[in-house]
Amino acid sequence: MIHYLTVGHLDPEALRECAAVATRPLDETTVRRVLAEFPGVKAERKDGYMVLPWHGLGSVDASEAFALRLHELTGCLIADRRNGRLIEPEALSEKRREAFHQLSQANRRI
Repeated sequence: MIHYLTVGHLDPEALRECAAVATRPLDETTVRRVLAEFPGVKAERKDGYMVLPWHGLGSVDASEAFALRLHELTGCLIADRRNGRLIEPEALSEKRREAFHQLSQANRRI
């Protein structure tokens, strides 16, 4: 089964219905910055939010690290839209957070 992470300033009520509705768009400068930090992530831009491959499409480390970084910089939400639920950043494993820091530090361009 394939799952995607949806990342953005999302309406939690819409997520309960498995819909992604951005209450405001992600900051484009920040999105470009995070894309540069994680060049291998296959992130898809949608109407004010991002969709990332998650389970069933290979390694999840980079996608989760990308989502965590975008959350860190913007305060946006991370969601499993298919199942209509928000994902707390703390719920992502320590391994993913370590991957986030390693990838981010290696690729960060300030």
